[in-house]
Amino acid sequence: MADENDVISQAERPRKELYEKLQVAAVSEVVGVVGANGPGAGRSRGEDFWTMTFTFEAWRAVGSEMMKQPLTIRRKVTEEELRKFQDAILPYHVIRIEARVMSDSTDGKSLGLLEAFVRMESDDTELNSFAKELQQPVTLDDLQFGRLTLDRRVNTFCGQALWNGESINLQLSGSAEIQEALEVARELWKKQSDWDPQMRRYAAGKLLPIKNDSWLDEDESELTVDEFEQRMTLEMISIDPDDRFTFWYDDGDLFCGHVILVSGRLADGPTDASFCG
Repeated sequence: MADENDVISQAERPRKELYEKLQVAAVSEVVGVVGANGPGAGRSRGEDFWTMTFTFEAWRAVGSEMMKQPLTIRRKVTEEELRKFQDAILPYHVIRIEARVMSDSTDGKSLGLLEAFVRMESDDTELNSFAKELQQPVTLDDLQFGRLTLDRRVNTFCGQALWNGESINLQLSGSAEIQEALEVARELWKKQSDWDPQMRRYAAGKLLPIKNDSWLDEDESELTVDEFEQRMTLEMISIDPDDRFTFWYDDGDLFCGHVILVSGRLADGPTDASFCG
């Protein structure tokens, strides 16, 4: 455990040192286009403050040229402060803030610490024009899967496709690697009659013992493998460009409405099954 903690500590040290430098960097006024997600926040167990983050998709230090690369802004906030910032910092809006900004020399990304929200910025023609561009739909028309539309919030192309005669949702992650994800999808669809029972059987092998041991309703008899599989309904297949994919099933109330996830790779078949929600 000590060795593992040392590895984690060493991996986090450059990031920690960067933020220590950020805390003493000069404060400047920055104008930027807020990304599709707006401010989000997380808090580790035992922490009193939330870490709020949001991204400028394009930005400039006041008086400088526009930068078309992400700038991630963060700040430690109370829950009340978080709500106020979320009301003021809205997706695709152009805002002016005071922040301490630096580039991370390890990956070239720009990071900043928010000092203050200043105001909405309506006079910056270039950034407001870019904000409008970001709100235009991005689509990809594919001969096999039809029209796919980019969801900027998760950088994923979404559409619908027929799987064994039933319409399901299809998600292809990574707009820059969309063709790679499409190739994985094509391989899956070529052998969908093989993949479908294989994924269901794997889920039953992993999760049926849990169902019968801990999730049976009152007066419910233990389920067989076939009964377990028949209650699963495929709703979505999500695909990453690195050959990974996940089948998302409605659980048919096997686990009180949780989603059953079965992941795998083309070369390896199914590799993991779980339920969540």
